Amino acid sequence: MGIGKKTRSTVIAAILVLLVLQGRAAADLAAGFFNPYVASGPRISAETITPALRKWYLPQTLYQMYEWKNWDYTNYARRQYSRYVDTELEGDRYYDIYGNYITRGWRIYDWDQEQPTELGSRVFKAPEFGSWFNRLVVSSTSHGQFYSSLMVGELIRTTLTPMTFSKPLFDGVQWDLATDKYQMTLLASRANNPAPVAISRDNQPSSTTVFTNLLGWRGVMQMGDFLKLGGTYVNAGHWNSNLNVAQNSLKGTLSGRLNPGNVRRLVVRLADDSPEDGVGGALLYRERIFIDGVEHPEIKPLVDGGVQRRGLIEASGGDVVLLTYDIERDFFPTLEDSIKDLQEIHRIEVELVVANDYLVEVTSNLQTNNTGEPVFLPQAKAAGNIRDGSNQRVLRFDYGLPTANEILGMTFEVSDLAGFNLRGEFDLNRRYRRFPNQSIIRNQQLAENQAQAYYVTASQIRYPWFAYGEIFSMDPDYNTSMFIPDGRGVVNYENELVYLYEFVDDNDDQDRYPDWKRRYTGGGSTDTDLQVADREVFPGYDENNDLVSDFNQNDNSQPDYVEPFIRYRVDPLEFLFGTDMNNNTIIDRFENDHEPDFPYKRDHEGYNIYVGVELTPGSRVMIGRFREDQLGSNRRSKATYGLLTWAADYPNHSLEIQSFDFLRSVQDNIPDDVIMWVQPPLSGGGMEDVLDPLIAQDALINTAYLQADYLRWAPLNLHAKLKHEIYHQRGDQEGIDRDQHLLGLVTKADYNIDIGPLWRIQPKWKQLYMSKTPAQSDQLKTQELSQIFFLVSQNELTNTLRLESGLEYEIFRNLRARPDPVPVGYLDDFRQFVLAAQFTNASAYLGYQLTANFGCRWERRNFRDESESNTVIFLRMIAGLQD
Repeated sequence: MGIGKKTRSTVIAAILVLLVLQGRAAADLAAGFFNPYVASGPRISAETITPALRKWYLPQTLYQMYEWKNWDYTNYARRQYSRYVDTELEGDRYYDIYGNYITRGWRIYDWDQEQPTELGSRVFKAPEFGSWFNRLVVSSTSHGQFYSSLMVGELIRTTLTPMTFSKPLFDGVQWDLATDKYQMTLLASRANNPAPVAISRDNQPSSTTVFTNLLGWRGVMQMGDFLKLGGTYVNAGHWNSNLNVAQNSLKGTLSGRLNPGNVRRLVVRLADDSPEDGVGGALLYRERIFIDGVEHPEIKPLVDGGVQRRGLIEASGGDVVLLTYDIERDFFPTLEDSIKDLQEIHRIEVELVVANDYLVEVTSNLQTNNTGEPVFLPQAKAAGNIRDGSNQRVLRFDYGLPTANEILGMTFEVSDLAGFNLRGEFDLNRRYRRFPNQSIIRNQQLAENQAQAYYVTASQIRYPWFAYGEIFSMDPDYNTSMFIPDGRGVVNYENELVYLYEFVDDNDDQDRYPDWKRRYTGGGSTDTDLQVADREVFPGYDENNDLVSDFNQNDNSQPDYVEPFIRYRVDPLEFLFGTDMNNNTIIDRFENDHEPDFPYKRDHEGYNIYVGVELTPGSRVMIGRFREDQLGSNRRSKATYGLLTWAADYPNHSLEIQSFDFLRSVQDNIPDDVIMWVQPPLSGGGMEDVLDPLIAQDALINTAYLQADYLRWAPLNLHAKLKHEIYHQRGDQEGIDRDQHLLGLVTKADYNIDIGPLWRIQPKWKQLYMSKTPAQSDQLKTQELSQIFFLVSQNELTNTLRLESGLEYEIFRNLRARPDPVPVGYLDDFRQFVLAAQFTNASAYLGYQLTANFGCRWERRNFRDESESNTVIFLRMIAGLQD
């Protein structure tokens, strides 16, 4: 039987294919391995296509690398055994999603989010991410005017705008794009668990199903030569990888242990939003509860607290009113019905008729801390501090747990348009919550709260005239934080340290460390770790940026302005000048608080404007008006002020003079409490709360300062500082009994005497006078005078060895009469004598500049009734880099 033409063609083609495959196999075997640069899958092995029952072993690693044949007898008598070694010392091969070969190396970072699937959010950081790259990897490119930089790191300094997103230690991904006219930044992070390096040491990703994603964006467009427009978006919300992308939402979802049960009990708390005044608190006229849109009058709340006034319930001062709705008990006739119907509730609303200065907070059996106790979260508050009931309103809100927080903003900037500059920002904050029900994880009832913030600043310069103005407003509930779950997938709504993620960090001293403790502020090693907060916050007095207070440069247990010998050059904070626009007696640039670093304070709105003229270079006069209102109360601050700055340099006389005077008429009853770094002598120092004394409720305030440096008689140098401040009270003010005065005077003189080329003697003298009268009569008046005499000798013994010795003698006088009994804080007269000697040797050692200090210091202080002494012997080795 003959073979057809078509059949012959098929057989010939098959033979040709077989020959090609055999040739490819031979070439591949001759080369020792297959081409690794193409992800093509296993080939058809023609040499194995034989009708044999014997199992085929295609020669692979053991054969190609070690010449081992599975059918051969192994005898190592003549040829010694070669142990297994890693034949891929330079890493593994990696391919992209298209099968293209990338490189041979190591997987450093990997973040993928797969939906829908269990444990779909996976973040991996190899140990090499920390050890090789110090927790920062950058991939960049450029072409012409286009630039791109993709960063993955745990310690990224990132700012979109100061009102939306600003962190010194951002842990996540940042992608920056820029051209001549456009700039754009994209941010992304798994905020609740960005997976520090230590988590991935087993080479497995940190995987989770319920997580909180942070997404951010900012774009800036240059329009013409002067105008720049920008847009900002920041969002942090709960996601679930078991849901697909469409079922998740930027408004967040409740699932897993974030949605653990059903609402069985709901508690509403009414409080006085300004409890310090003790009057005009929250008034409750009526309450109602709705379930799935239907009113249920049978659910009667248990009312606890408050005072009954003409049929109304009032909560004033520290008193509160609790409305406890027992839904499980009152809504369902039987236990079986409650178990069934609780799972069918989609929405619970509460309606209140309230008035006056109210604050409404809410909780439930699902909104708890770690011990199961309910935690109240704010729901609504009154605007202002109304006391006459004129703001009566119907307040109706949905109950829900927080699921997302987002901020949308826009900015504009006009730069140097004929000397005119304009900058502004407007932001809308939306906080979402959903009704919890463990049987519902999709399309849960959504509710939201909104808040706004904005500011506009403008300046105009037409030499010698200039002007500046600013207007601002920040709602009291403007929020830049989001609750995040821990590794168990739960949230403790009471613990802000662990369960809050901040968009804008508190970092008043603008160093690399946030001032507050938060989980995952950068560098944490485990899910429960708290980044160590900045324990030493020095806003305004770390001008050399060494992370050490300028008042304690040698970082010991004594501030420099009281430490022997060093205190000649350092004066206490009270002798410095600066503006105090919030009138809390603390210079503004030294203030520190517990709030995010917004450019303006929350719950405040107002304006500030001034005009001025430059008299001479460095000398200006300004006159301005300022007003600020606290939105949640009737408190306000307003001032009319004038500021004179004068600087003069007389080279012919070797004289430099600086003078400032800040005069203002103020009415300010807004408390601006701060925290300050305080270091009493012989202590390590620490943060202390400083309360606003509110001594400018109606006052005329003047702060004058004069500093002069006279060097004409060099080597005799003369220095002087004078500061005078007065708060002149006008009218009766609560807690204020008298005017407050401050007078400080510092005078110094030093003289250099060279005795030969290797010996110098420096006699010095310093006088400090301080007189202070507090505004409160129950506080102690102070009037102190210190006379301090120094004699320091420097001897160059060799080219590298120097001997320094000195003595210091202080006479301290408390010019106030000694009371009987002596109150706390009163410092008695004393005389202090200090002797010190120190050898210093500088030499090179192993590539370092090694400085050795050896010496001792002896102090003795004699009071009227007793004396005390102190001795220090020290040896220090300091290794520095050679010049």
